[in-house]
Amino acid sequence: MRLNHYIKKDMAINVNTVYQTVLSILNKEGRGFLTPDEFKRVGTQVQLDILDKNFHDYNRAVIKHNRGGAVEDYGNIPEKIEQKIDVFYKANDLTLSNGKVPVPTDLYKTINISITNKTIQLEKVDKKSLSYLLSSPLTKPTTSFPVYYQTDTEIITNPSLTGSISIEYIKVPSEPVWNSTADSNGALTYNSSGSTDFTLHSSDQVELVLGILKYAGLIIADTAVVQAAAAEENKTIQLQN
Repeated sequence: MRLNHYIKKDMAINVNTVYQTVLSILNKEGRGFLTPDEFKRVGTQVQLDILDKNFHDYNRAVIKHNRGGAVEDYGNIPEKIEQKIDVFYKANDLTLSNGKVPVPTDLYKTINISITNKTIQLEKVDKKSLSYLLSSPLTKPTTSFPVYYQTDTEIITNPSLTGSISIEYIKVPSEPVWNSTADSNGALTYNSSGSTDFTLHSSDQVELVLGILKYAGLIIADTAVVQAAAAEENKTIQLQN
């Protein structure tokens, strides 16, 4: 699988804009308050939820546009979906040792692995399937048709390859951080220094705010906030589809 990289990555979603929007909605009619630490915890989870959804939509679009053929060319994938995934795209060359490499620390989902500077791609299998493949000379992996399986800590090639492999993957989103400075009265003011924006594509901002509000409603035990946010989130998803 390969992503197209002609698309310019959009700017990240500003963490202060999201936090202030959430606070404004919660404070309306005295709904409650979300602390910066609670916002970070909830925002991190919602960002992962949206990334999972986008990745699922992307794979579904790939299958739809490439049904009956190899999944290689993404030129027909809807640009909006491609842009949402592209902001998380990363590629690295990893040096093999005894046919293995450590899993990148920021890896979220693997897209494609190939032998560096060659057109040979490695097929992903699970460990159980590998045992079946190795049981027959007809299905046994070769250097021309290698495979790999992935554990929590390692990527293991078969046959045991040398040199390096090129990996394309979706990276783990950066945790949102709303940093602040306090005045003499203890009031907090946003400080961009030390803050970290959301990694999500800018078009996901509304869904991000609604998702945070839904979780926030659970934290402050306000079912009205949960229900209202969930209803608006469903409307947004329906409009996107």
